[in-house]
Amino acid sequence: MMIKRLIAAALLAGAALTPVAHADETGPNEQAIKKVLERYRLSVDSVESSPLKGIYEVVTNDGVVYSNSDGSYFIYGSLIHTTDTDSVNLTERTKAKRNKKLFDEANVQDEMIIYPAKNEKYVVTVFTDTSCGYCSKLHSQMAEYNDLGITIRYLAYPRSGPQAPNFPQMSAIWCEKDKKDAMDKAKRRQFDKTSNQCDDLVKRHLVLGGAVGVTGTPALLLNDGTLMSGYLPPQQLLQMLQNHENS
Repeated sequence: MMIKRLIAAALLAGAALTPVAHADETGPNEQAIKKVLERYRLSVDSVESSPLKGIYEVVTNDGVVYSNSDGSYFIYGSLIHTTDTDSVNLTERTKAKRNKKLFDEANVQDEMIIYPAKNEKYVVTVFTDTSCGYCSKLHSQMAEYNDLGITIRYLAYPRSGPQAPNFPQMSAIWCEKDKKDAMDKAKRRQFDKTSNQCDDLVKRHLVLGGAVGVTGTPALLLNDGTLMSGYLPPQQLLQMLQNHENS
């Protein structure tokens, strides 16, 4: 959404843009930056120095951008630091920190449907949808994930939002006393209960998913806030988690 807003604004104003000379940077004018981004319905969470002189990292309610000191120029994209042997995506690190903060503040730990590993090595929170084919594929391999030491925790994310045909079904699952049994049946297309009793809970999960950047399911949120999109088979997920841990 942010890309569309900024690109649309740039196209409309492009003919009038001319290079502007600026004085030496002495620090960010946060009020000026916030005022510019308000035009695009973006609220600013923080403005921090970046590793690039004169460029500032701006965390918004819809992601990360980079700005000069007064907000007259913005860059949307990833800031990557490279060395002779490695590279680090600094933008993704910032997004992960923000996601972790949002997840912790959402206080949904007691609302998750959890499939614990006996010898737990990793915990992955999955935004799931009972109408999603790859979500069902992931669920069908739950024992393999667990055997590899990966605990899977589910949050509800019917992709079409509260108007989704399966929204009442997902509300019913989270209202069941035995939520795991209900989820198991739903993934096998054997759960046909509906309810509106847990609508608010499912809506909270939807809001959290949107805030951390979920655009489809399954979406995997790691403990440090890193968001991974799409299904990964058990061994590939384990390898990814090991690589991420060592990065």
